[in-house]
Amino acid sequence: MRSLFVAALVASPCFAASQGDWFASLYTGEGTELRADERVFTLFAIFNATGFDVGPVTRKDPVPKFVYHPVRQAVRARVIGGDADVKRAAEEFFDKHPAALRRYLAWSVSAGQPPFKDAPKGKELADLKGFEAVLAKAWASWKLDEAMGTVQGDYRKVLKSYLAGLDAPLVKAKAMLKVPENGPQTLLVANLLDVQDSARGVQGDGEVVLVVGPADKPNVEGALREYARVVLEPAVNAKVGGWSGGAAMLKEAQLAGCPDQTVAEYAGSLLGEAVALRAMDASDAAYEAAAARGYFGMKDLARAFDDGKPVETWLLDALQKAEARRPAKK
Repeated sequence: MRSLFVAALVASPCFAASQGDWFASLYTGEGTELRADERVFTLFAIFNATGFDVGPVTRKDPVPKFVYHPVRQAVRARVIGGDADVKRAAEEFFDKHPAALRRYLAWSVSAGQPPFKDAPKGKELADLKGFEAVLAKAWASWKLDEAMGTVQGDYRKVLKSYLAGLDAPLVKAKAMLKVPENGPQTLLVANLLDVQDSARGVQGDGEVVLVVGPADKPNVEGALREYARVVLEPAVNAKVGGWSGGAAMLKEAQLAGCPDQTVAEYAGSLLGEAVALRAMDASDAAYEAAAARGYFGMKDLARAFDDGKPVETWLLDALQKAEARRPAKK
C-alpha cells in the first residue's frame, strides 16, 4: 500500500483548534493512523491535575523531584493553577467510580470528540456514564483547545517518528496473532502528558488504540506489546483462571520490577512482550532484558505462536513453560 499523508497542517494553532480536529492525521504505508486526540489530551490533563505525578525521579530527598516532558510540565502548570471547580468535579466522579486508569482511557477513546456530548455506545463501559460532563467542563474551563494549539509541533514530531518503523513489525505481529485483513483498524495516539516510555493499549470503537507517551526514540516495542495484549485479552481472560502458578510467578515478577497488578494483566503482558520481541527480530540481549524486568520465558512463548493453532488451545501450556524459565530461587 502506498504511503499516505492526509491534509497538511492548517495555517495557525488557533484555527486548527477551532476546527475540532486540531491536528491532521498521518497514515503509514499499511494504513495505520497516527494522530493526537483531544479526548486523550483532556483525560490526561484531568489526571495530571488530580494527582497523576508518576514520572522518572532524579532526586529522592528531601522531596522527590519528578521529570516531565516539557509539554506535560506546561499543561500541568495550566490545569493545576486553573479553574478549581474542574478538579473538584473530577475528584467527586473518581470517588464514585474508582476504575482503573486503562478503563477510563478505553471509555474516553470510545466517546465523542469535543464538546463531549456523547458517551460511548454499548453496555461495556456504561459504569462510567456521566464522565463526558467532566471532560466537557475541563475542555471549556481550562481552554484546552488553546493549550493543544500551542503544542502542534511537539506532537507532529512524535507522530512522524513512527512513520518509518511501525509497519514492518506490526505486519509480523498481526500474522503471529492471525488477525484477518478485515480485522479492527489500528490507531496510534501520541500522548505527551503521560509517563516517559509509556505505552497503553485499549479497545476503541471498532479499532485497537495504542497510546504512546514521550520517548527518546519511537517506542515501537511498547506499541506492539500493547497491540498484542489487546488482541489476546479475550483468550487470556477466558483461560488465565486455570493458571495455577500464575500468582506465585506474578509476585516474583513484581520483585523484578514488573508493574502488572493481577495475574490476567501479567499473562497479557507476557504474551504481548513475546509477540513484540519476535516481531521486531529482537536480539538475545533484548530477551534477557525482558527477563530482568520480570517477563520470563519470552522465547518459548514467542515460538508457541508458530504452530498455527488457536491461542486458546495452547495458552496455559505456554504460560507454564514460561513459569519454568523463571530464575531459580537462591
